[in-house]
Amino acid sequence: MRKRAFASVLVIAAMFIVTLLLLGLAGLASNSLGRADKENRALVSFQGAQAALDYAISLAYQSAMLNDGAFQSHEYELTDELQDIAPDCVASATVSPASDASYAWITSEVSYRGKTTSVRAYVSTKNVSIWNNAVFAGTGASGRTINGNVDIRGSMHCLGDGEPYSDLNGNGKWDAAELFTDSNKNGVWDPGEAFSDTNGDGVWNSAEPYNDTNFNGMYDPPLTTTDLNSSFGGKAYVGNNYYGMPAELRSLIPPPPAPAGIEQLGTEVRVKHGMIGLSGTATIGTSDILGGGAYKSTVDGTFVNDGWTGNQGASSVFSDNGTNHQYDLGHLNLAFPLISGIGAPEYVDSGGTHWTNQRLFLDNRALTIPINTITANTPAFSYGPDAYGNRISFTPQVKVGGTIVTPATLNISGVVRVVGNLTLGSSKEMIRYIGSGTMFATNDIDIHASLLPKTGFTFPTTTRLGLIAQRNMYLATGGGDAQLAMAGAFYAQGTIVSAKQNQILGTFVANFYDMGTNVPNIYQVPALVNNMPPAMPGDKDYFTLRVRTWRERKVVGTE
Repeated sequence: MRKRAFASVLVIAAMFIVTLLLLGLAGLASNSLGRADKENRALVSFQGAQAALDYAISLAYQSAMLNDGAFQSHEYELTDELQDIAPDCVASATVSPASDASYAWITSEVSYRGKTTSVRAYVSTKNVSIWNNAVFAGTGASGRTINGNVDIRGSMHCLGDGEPYSDLNGNGKWDAAELFTDSNKNGVWDPGEAFSDTNGDGVWNSAEPYNDTNFNGMYDPPLTTTDLNSSFGGKAYVGNNYYGMPAELRSLIPPPPAPAGIEQLGTEVRVKHGMIGLSGTATIGTSDILGGGAYKSTVDGTFVNDGWTGNQGASSVFSDNGTNHQYDLGHLNLAFPLISGIGAPEYVDSGGTHWTNQRLFLDNRALTIPINTITANTPAFSYGPDAYGNRISFTPQVKVGGTIVTPATLNISGVVRVVGNLTLGSSKEMIRYIGSGTMFATNDIDIHASLLPKTGFTFPTTTRLGLIAQRNMYLATGGGDAQLAMAGAFYAQGTIVSAKQNQILGTFVANFYDMGTNVPNIYQVPALVNNMPPAMPGDKDYFTLRVRTWRERKVVGTE
């Protein structure tokens, strides 16, 4: 009897233990299922919040592009848009611009089955327009896009795309004329003469037409990965500030941006094709502390596809993002703004009229004047206004006893056209300007005088001047020219040559450059891109977006 009782106790104890184990396992399973459900809700909520943030950033960016890069305060209801990711969720996002509206906090919040997640990003836009640079280069030639002992303050953007051409056979490259045996020595192929049928089409092919923008009589191809795009030597420098700039020049332009009290121009260096060579003491940015830290030393970024060369190379580059970033604007399809010839795009004027190219607009809507040379002593003249409001007048300088009492003054509004070459100034002269206008020369522009705003005016906010050369532009290349100062927007479809120790305020836009050896300076003026002279080629805004910070945001009163 005792044995049976003992056995019963053991059975009951075993059953009790098994029951406890089963209850424990059930509790564990229940907890696991609860935890899994909670984790799943958290995951779906987080993914939804991130998706809502990305979508809100996209919408805010689209709005900013229509508002000169400035973000607008907005609240987005995104519940319907997120149903595929988080069914039955509730989603929203807000855009809160900073005091500088090119920056904004964008916050999303998603609730899914009782779990709420919020994420936030700090974003910014930047105008990467052709004219928001100190120097913009189009075609380029190996080693000659930008060269010399030059001091550039501000951004530099070099394409190296090669000259545009008509791809008649659709093979994606320019084709030279097929070789032939010139039996009759007349310099052209005649039917019956033997030729090399390079493309195998059975007929002799002439060279494909191209736009010879530098007028060298030969096609200049895109730069390759081993070609030298720009070469800097001597004391050449690409900087992010106006440190060392003459005070008399600073007084002619608005103060540069100075966030947190540190002056900076937002300098970025971009090269799409070809390498940058740095030799000697040439640098991009600097490691030096400038003005006790009042000026930014490094450039904001470099974006160079094919790398660095020269006896210093990347070791002389001081950039916030290092030296290994690739060209980052390929998605914008930025091209050099040709005004005529093969590759020149359609032009839409300020009134919305479409023109085959910009040269056609300039020839038909500009005020044409019969003057090709304007010096400080040119007799006074006045033309216009015409039917489109274009006008120009000039007052010569006044001297008393050899002292200039009143400088020569050019007053221009709208667009003025000169047939042939335009010469401005003689050696060591000064011409002041007022108004908001652009001068277009159908050939070259030569400048031999300082060309600055009239006293009391500021470039480019209260007065501005644009110069367009169909061919080339020459600054201070004459005998006796030296240390000229100029402020303006300078465009040449061919080459810009800046010699001597020129001090330039504004932007150069050209297919080719020759910066000489005497350390000419060019200072980008950030206000120019929003205060352009009329009808300048490529005057179109392009904005990029940058996510500067990201974090998950705690939502009070939720799981």
